[in-house]
Amino acid sequence: MSKDLHLNDIARQSFIHDIYELQQVSERIDWSSLAKAAEIISIADQVVCIGVGKSAIMAKRCASTLTSIGKKSMFLHPIEALHGDIGIISSGDVVLLFSNSGNTEEVVSIIPYIKTRCKAIIGIIGNVNSAIGTSCDIVIDASIEKESCPLNTVPSSSLLVTTAVTNALIAAITVSSRITKDIFATFHPAGQLGRNLLLTVESLMIAGKDALPFVESTMMLKDVIIMMSKKGLGCAIVSENGRNILGFITDGDVRRCLQNNDDLSAMKAENIMSYSPITIQPKATLGDALSLMEDREHKIGVLPVCDEQGNCIGIIRLHDIAGHIR
Repeated sequence: MSKDLHLNDIARQSFIHDIYELQQVSERIDWSSLAKAAEIISIADQVVCIGVGKSAIMAKRCASTLTSIGKKSMFLHPIEALHGDIGIISSGDVVLLFSNSGNTEEVVSIIPYIKTRCKAIIGIIGNVNSAIGTSCDIVIDASIEKESCPLNTVPSSSLLVTTAVTNALIAAITVSSRITKDIFATFHPAGQLGRNLLLTVESLMIAGKDALPFVESTMMLKDVIIMMSKKGLGCAIVSENGRNILGFITDGDVRRCLQNNDDLSAMKAENIMSYSPITIQPKATLGDALSLMEDREHKIGVLPVCDEQGNCIGIIRLHDIAGHIR
């Protein structure tokens, strides 16, 4: 047990130290330089990310994330660059260097060659006064006091800080490049993110007058229940003309009515309907619909879909959405 407690303390101290290093870098970093770097990258033809070892992992992740928002990016290993691949860098490109020490020999060796080829060199560096740091057009400080590893050897806090700084840079690039959710979705058509953002309510809603449970406000509750059972959508749309929505009734409304009233013989649709139902438009995304239905104290299982004139043109159900975007 004492050993477990000791390990708990070690893990907790590591976690707390990581938070400390993040706080320190947030106060130390030159945010105007980061913003300038983001602006330069946003108009670059291509971003070439370079690093070695753990910094290569950071560089690859950055290139992958930039590609995911539509910014042409790639990872280039410095050794491969020295043996022919440097030709991939052109005058409209930005080179993004990653190094914790700032003196990584392989990276230092290619700087003279890339300086003459690219638009700018930007560094995310753990030592801004290093050989790499002083060679960059813009250097972003990702230094730490020490690693959260008990030995102060395993890259831990340094990787976390580099990740956080990279995330901040990419966030600024996203805004500078005017990337929207719709644009982002076009780069992820087969992924979950793309489905959430590209699929619309219109593509999944149940539509057609014969399929929808329209009832009038004066319809007796018994007949409302029969209509709801016949259509099988768990709801009834209250309308006087079969278009414009006046109210909405769900299975839950019916159950509450049955629980709270002994005599239902005189009950009508207007007595139990919601007079200002939550609705959604057909062009809304399934992600929007899911948020609307789930992000509330009492979840909504079914939503009326209404056009701009307030006409109910369909019904969309929570379990149908969940089956497509979960």
